[in-house]
Amino acid sequence: MVDDRERTVSESGLSCGLVGREFAERKESLTRDLFAHVERVEELPDGFAYRFPAGEPWPAKVLEVITAERRCCPFFTFEMVFEPHGGPLWLRLRGPEGVKAFVGAELGIQDLSPAARR
Repeated sequence: MVDDRERTVSESGLSCGLVGREFAERKESLTRDLFAHVERVEELPDGFAYRFPAGEPWPAKVLEVITAERRCCPFFTFEMVFEPHGGPLWLRLRGPEGVKAFVGAELGIQDLSPAARR
């Protein structure tokens, strides 16, 4: 029997190097430690942009996530953008066709608006 996660991965051609418990723990950690603190989400043609507060500890936390995710999801393009004059930090998570569906189905981090968090 193929579960929804396996079906999504096979249909998109994108897959995370983590599976089972390891994947579930990583997803929970990302949600709790990083994405729960997103101030705004913008959809991009090939992914999503997530805005974080300007100050510490966010640059280090975002870079830590990028470093880890590059090992298990090598198809992502990661961009860290610092707005001028001490403005917010943006993490742009981009990739090939199907990456937005992957982010939504696998990571559940496409809509992080306050209403979606309830």
